[in-house]
Amino acid sequence: MKYAGFWVRATAYAIDIVPISIIVVTLFYFYSDFGQTWFAYQADRMNVDARVQFIKEQNWIRETVFGVWLVYCALMEGSSFQGTLGKRLLGIRVVDRLGNRISFGCSVIRNLSKITSYIPFLMGFFWIAGSRQKHGWHDMLAKTDVVYGESRLHEHFE
Repeated sequence: MKYAGFWVRATAYAIDIVPISIIVVTLFYFYSDFGQTWFAYQADRMNVDARVQFIKEQNWIRETVFGVWLVYCALMEGSSFQGTLGKRLLGIRVVDRLGNRISFGCSVIRNLSKITSYIPFLMGFFWIAGSRQKHGWHDMLAKTDVVYGESRLHEHFE
C-alpha cells in the first residue's frame, strides 16, 4: 500500500471544505441575523456590542462548518466510496490496517477523533507530514490508513 501524504490529503480537504463552507455561510447569511450582524460590524468596528455579536456568530458558523464536515466525512468514508468526494477525485481512500473498507462505526470513531487532531493547533493533522505511514492522530486512534487508489491525479502532489 502506498500511503497518501500531507499535501494530497490537504488538497482533498480543500476540495471538500470550500463548498461546505459556502453553503453554511450562505444559509447563515440569509436565514439568520448574520447578514445584519455583519453589516452592523462593518459600519462601526469600534462598537463593542457589534464586535462581540459578530465574533460569536462567526464562531458559531465555523463550528457548524466543522460539524457538517465531520458528519460528511463519516458518512462518505464509511460508505462504498471509502472517502469524501475530494479524496475520490485525487484517488485516495480510507482503509483499515489490512487494506479493507472500514465500517461505518470505525468511520464515526475516526472522524470524531479528528477533534483531537484539530484542537491543539491542528498538530494532529500536521503529524501526517512526519509520520512514516502518513498517519494523523485520528488515523492512529481509529487504526486506519489513507492510501492511493484508482486515480493518477495524486502524482501532481508528490
